[in-house]
Parts: sequence; structure tokens; C-alpha cells
Amino acid sequence: MAFVRKKRVGRYEYHQLVENHWVDGKPRQKVLLHFGRYPTVEAALEGWPKEIEGLRRFARKHRQRTERLSRDRSSEEKTVESTSQRARKAETLADEIAGKLKKLQELEEQGKM
Repeated sequence: MAFVRKKRVGRYEYHQLVENHWVDGKPRQKVLLHFGRYPTVEAALEGWPKEIEGLRRFARKHRQRTERLSRDRSSEEKTVESTSQRARKAETLADEIAGKLKKLQELEEQGKM
């Protein structure tokens, strides 16, 4: 059965979904999923979809801005590239969080929590 563990790193607290198992007669914890700032499974299930939507909205806005800047001949290439890069990073982060959400839902379906 998995449970949420609080981890302190410096002055920050992070939460992880972990599972206990035995290795060579000693207990070990296997991290199944990092929750980051969310302290519970329920909080992650509620918060991640909102984060994903916010990141996708941010990426859409920056892609549109990139298109506008690309059409504008006076825009510097550096500005266009940095705006495009922000959009890609936001989309990548949204995809990563969506993957974690899917994994959490699968773990829930498997009865590991």
C-alpha cells in the first residue's frame, strides 16, 4: 500500500507517493510519484488539471505572439525565438504533469492507494 511522504529540502517541503518493500531483509521505500507541493493524493488530483490548463493557455498565448512577431518584419529574431521557447517549455511541462496525473489515476485504479 502506497502512502504520501513529506520530504524536506532546505527550507522547502515536497511530497512523494512511496511504497515500502524489503531488500536484503531491510525496508526500502520506492518513490512511485513526486507530488511536489501537493500534500495529498486528492490535492494533486484537484490541482494538476488546473496547472495543465494554465500552462497550455500560456503556451497558446506565446505561440500566437510568436506568430505575430514573425510576421512583423521589425521584430528581432532573438525576441521571436525566446517567445517560441517559452511556449515550448510550458507545453513540455504541461505534458509532464499530464503524464504524472495519468500515472496517479492508474495507481488509484490498481488499488495501490
